[in-house]
Amino acid sequence: MKICIAGATGFIGTPLSQFLLDQGHIITALGRSPSHPMEGTEHFTYISADTSKEGDWQKRLSEVNAIVNLAGVNILRYWTDKAKLQIYNSRIQTTRNIVQTMSADTDQILINASAVGYYGDRSDEILNENSTHGSDFLAKVCVAWEKEAFKAADKHA
Repeated sequence: MKICIAGATGFIGTPLSQFLLDQGHIITALGRSPSHPMEGTEHFTYISADTSKEGDWQKRLSEVNAIVNLAGVNILRYWTDKAKLQIYNSRIQTTRNIVQTMSADTDQILINASAVGYYGDRSDEILNENSTHGSDFLAKVCVAWEKEAFKAADKHA
């Protein structure tokens, strides 16, 4: 299978790329880093791009069967207004750009990351998939992020 991993240079993206290669898949990796340690590996292509902006990287998505979206700048930083905008755009704009590119004429699928931040700070409350979302910054990011990802389902409606 041909798989694109957006956020392929991150904590999950790098080992996932290797795992999928080991399973015999062909990987197109997207990331903001100028290079990837797996560049030069057979069946692995790396594209350095800011996926929160439209660009030539989107053309490559038509060549894949599945897209795994793990993209998002690291949240472990001071949350200045600029940092919050980067956190938001790196997730929502990237997901929007990916979904816009997906074709309704294929069986292409999107697997999209989200985060436990969806629930907000709920102290010791026991949460499950039916729990409501929180109201803090990260919860709002996750709600918007999932809303964009669910638009991929409309491509196959």
